[in-house]
Amino acid sequence: MSNRTTEARAEILDRLSRVLDKASPLFRGTSDLRMPEIPMTVTRSEGDSRDLARLFASKLAATGGSCEIARQQAEVSERILERMRTWKADGVDAGEILSWAPRELPIPGIEDDLERVGISLFVPDDLQDEPVRMRAASAVVGLTSAAAAFASTGSVVLTSAPGKSRAASLLPLHHLVLLPTSRLYPTFEAWLKELRRGNRLGDLWRSNAQIVFVTGPSKSADIELSLTLGVHGPRVVHTILFDDNP
Repeated sequence: MSNRTTEARAEILDRLSRVLDKASPLFRGTSDLRMPEIPMTVTRSEGDSRDLARLFASKLAATGGSCEIARQQAEVSERILERMRTWKADGVDAGEILSWAPRELPIPGIEDDLERVGISLFVPDDLQDEPVRMRAASAVVGLTSAAAAFASTGSVVLTSAPGKSRAASLLPLHHLVLLPTSRLYPTFEAWLKELRRGNRLGDLWRSNAQIVFVTGPSKSADIELSLTLGVHGPRVVHTILFDDNP
């Protein structure tokens, strides 16, 4: 081995020795860790039905959605018509609404009320059929209800089953949700507690093909971190919350 090689080897070993002497321990003690502050998940919400309704509306608005509160069920059909007029003024002319079956909507006679003003409900029965699928894809407004909603987050629970097509809440760029106050819960945990108490949790899973939690309009910032609405679902989500107590 030449002197030059020996000297180079000695220099490398010397450098390694000095680096190892200064290296931090592989595992640090808990006293060395500086934990970031992590916001806690919202699991608490209090108040009567009016308080929960206002909180739900504010939380939904924070996500980019909107909500209006009707005092009684009889007002809902007129509220829907007013919303359709507002969207029509913005260039959204929907003579036909992609909808859940009327029996799955919490407003009796809503189909007749809408037909009187020239708006019909289209309930897709078989999306495997191409004409049905194309007709559903062309809808600009979707109408559904919700299995539950949470005031603490502004979220709604949408279920999919016969008469409750997922397409109505996914394909149109405008999604209108009819929500009775009896389905509004303070938190997700409160909803689960009630389902368990009534032995209804198993029935929920078995009777629905899909259960989806939706919080506001569809959002994505995958492209250049630019937030865009309506990429994977509705761009506009509007909820009409109404008191259904007798």
